[in-house]
Amino acid sequence: MAKKEKGFNLKLYAVVVFFAVAAALVLIVFFTFRSKYIAFHPEQVASSYVDTIVQTGDGYNAYKISLVSKSQKYGDYIREYYIYPVIYREAGYKPGSSIKELKGFNDDSYMSEKSKNDNGSLQGKVIDEMYDYYVELVKNGWDDYDTVFTKYFDKLCQVRERIFGDKYMTDEIMFTALESNVATYGKSLTGTEDEFDKNTKKQISFKSIGEYEKAYGEDYKLVCEAVGEKDIALDAYKAGANKELLDTYGVNIDDIKAAKSYTVEVKEQGGETVAKSDITVVEIGSSWYVDNNAADTSPLYGFYK
Repeated sequence: MAKKEKGFNLKLYAVVVFFAVAAALVLIVFFTFRSKYIAFHPEQVASSYVDTIVQTGDGYNAYKISLVSKSQKYGDYIREYYIYPVIYREAGYKPGSSIKELKGFNDDSYMSEKSKNDNGSLQGKVIDEMYDYYVELVKNGWDDYDTVFTKYFDKLCQVRERIFGDKYMTDEIMFTALESNVATYGKSLTGTEDEFDKNTKKQISFKSIGEYEKAYGEDYKLVCEAVGEKDIALDAYKAGANKELLDTYGVNIDDIKAAKSYTVEVKEQGGETVAKSDITVVEIGSSWYVDNNAADTSPLYGFYK
């Protein structure tokens, strides 16, 4: 029998290769994850916040990458502090309390015949009537979201009660009206195209020229870039922060380990700066969030005029 020669150890090589490939895959996944999710990149968080506002005037959804959304879903925060106080106002609801045993205006006993039989046309009328009020509320932006939510939902109750003849109200009704107005406002800026139903071929929307198109042409392009990075002294930042407000977000100020500021410039495709806003971002864990209480986004609305 031939004597085995000492040489290449295939088993050992396989083990080494296995761990090398595994390590490489971990790194690939890690860097892919970091590049895919902007939360790891403070300058991208700042520019994304501004970009969401600029592209469609949507200060409402911009909050999804801010401190207000850090510890709970943004929609749940709105329910707790602005929707449930309306629906359960006669039941004495307070933010943070349970609604399980409370009777609110979402109970079927508050529904009029109009509410029971509406095919969507009356709800559409409510949404249409709310639009001008929404535009007036956000003409200077969403920075004071407390006023926007409070006044909008109060007005919505009044308009709906007049049209439906009852006090019936649900979170779905409130979100639908608000988000429809947000979307319509965005289209007033961007313009719309002719659109047809895929099944019936019936035209469901018509081409319109948006405010951005009027100002910059139909092929306009707005680009946001974060520049001028500055580190903010953490002790000074924490000293000036509103701890009570942060508590409502579920944010412990001691968990904030870094803060930076950026000037986010908005440029039209020709390179001209048409608007800019100073944005503060803070780091909690390994993610960055916009400090929505330290931003003045009013310059991002109406700059096209």
